[in-house]
Amino acid sequence: MLENLYPDSLEASGRYLRIILKEISELKLPYTPIVYSVWYEYASGRNPELNKDIQAARKKKECIDYQKVLEWFRHYVSDRPLLVTEEQTRKAGSLLDGMTSQLTEAENRMDQQGDQLRAHNERLSKASTGSDIKNISQDIVSETRRIIDGNTDLKNNVHNTISDLDALKLELRKLREAAKTDMLTGMLNRRGFEDAIAKPMKEAQEETAPLTLIIADIDLFKRINDNYGHLTGDNVLKLLAKLLQKHIKGKDIAGRFGGEEFIMVLPETKMDGGFILAEQIRTSLEKMRWQSKSSGKDIGTITISLGVAQFVPGEDLDALIARADKALYAAKENGRNRTGTHNGKEVVLP
Repeated sequence: MLENLYPDSLEASGRYLRIILKEISELKLPYTPIVYSVWYEYASGRNPELNKDIQAARKKKECIDYQKVLEWFRHYVSDRPLLVTEEQTRKAGSLLDGMTSQLTEAENRMDQQGDQLRAHNERLSKASTGSDIKNISQDIVSETRRIIDGNTDLKNNVHNTISDLDALKLELRKLREAAKTDMLTGMLNRRGFEDAIAKPMKEAQEETAPLTLIIADIDLFKRINDNYGHLTGDNVLKLLAKLLQKHIKGKDIAGRFGGEEFIMVLPETKMDGGFILAEQIRTSLEKMRWQSKSSGKDIGTITISLGVAQFVPGEDLDALIARADKALYAAKENGRNRTGTHNGKEVVLP
């Protein structure tokens, strides 16, 4: 599987290298394995979705910095559990094929042994001397032993196959969970979040319970990366993730939605409760003081802006997120470090 992942020739990989170095230089990105791997995927054209994202960012003249490349790396390149899942699925299929073959062989062998026993029985019914009866009886005992030995081997083989399948099943479960987890923060990633929210959204759509969604975005995060380095930026993201997880409880769901953006869903919670929680998180972060681990420099205050929206009957998840997003960006445009809400009709900035 992995040996076929990058089958490019020396000539092709050399051509990609020239493209990659030119791209990295023009964008003033660091020559790190992460940046190189993203641009290798791009230059080789093996990942159409990544290429589409990069081209869209260029068309919109977005800033393609290390943080953006890191996001692409996590989403498009480091998602290798899917490759391993494919390999494990192939192994499971091979094990099942082997078990089927063993059972088919055992069935054929049993048919032959049954015919053999019937023949021995027919011979026994016609035997006229004690010597004949003894010899036929010995043949029957020998055939019976072969049947028992064959069945014991089959039982052991099937047991081993089942054990192997159980181990594969456990690995696949772990891989599925890994594919839903953000590597940096340990929170749910976008895929994991969307899976987790499916049930609460269904309950909200059936009008059995309220549901409120919060989107949080770190203010001026690029400045943190530019001034103090990406390792400091990563530490900020990890500590914010811990802060969010500390504040949510019960059925609440939190995840990293991409870059410096986080998302929370509060089942059985109305807008007022969501706003209170958002403000608790915002003020808790505002009170914290930060230092760069590498340089010891005082970073000062880091703040977030948040958008809150309560589910409106008839809307889907995308519409709910879009309303919370509008509230978030209204908060950004009106001074940052504040919480906006969307009441279903318009944005409100308390």
